[in-house]
Amino acid sequence: MNVVDAPKPITRPKAIESAFQAVLASVVVSAAGTVATVLFDRALLTGWVTDTLDSLPPDQRMSVPAMVGAMQVMLGVSIALFAGLFVLFAVKMRTGRNWARVVLTIYTAMGVWSFLTAVASSGAELSLMWSLAEVAFGVTAVIYMFRPESTKYFAEYKERRQHARRRP
Repeated sequence: MNVVDAPKPITRPKAIESAFQAVLASVVVSAAGTVATVLFDRALLTGWVTDTLDSLPPDQRMSVPAMVGAMQVMLGVSIALFAGLFVLFAVKMRTGRNWARVVLTIYTAMGVWSFLTAVASSGAELSLMWSLAEVAFGVTAVIYMFRPESTKYFAEYKERRQHARRRP
């Protein structure tokens, strides 16, 4: 293929950039909220560990502070992996991958459902404000991802990938 035959680059619409930024904001808020409300809440973690250790036979129990420390490390690694995975989904969505748009949409729908059920069961607790911000950014991203110009962008990328596969 020579330079004349090369396809023109697909212009990324502003809505895709806005969706990308909203997903990143959602990831940051989610990670920060989890760190603030769970990871640094030693009383909550101590309660979880104590409840778990109480269900074990006495000869299998470990020290509560050691278990809390181990739990904090595991939670920290999990938060980092989760954030990295969703940044990857956001990057893939930004480059025109429709599957990433679908994954982010499904995750947002589950987040909205989780938030609404939590509010309905417990009222508007302060800890739910992190979830509200995360859901708001997620819904904003979904709206931008499904605007007409965004849908056209994903369709153009899909058509270009399919055309590239058909060429010898």
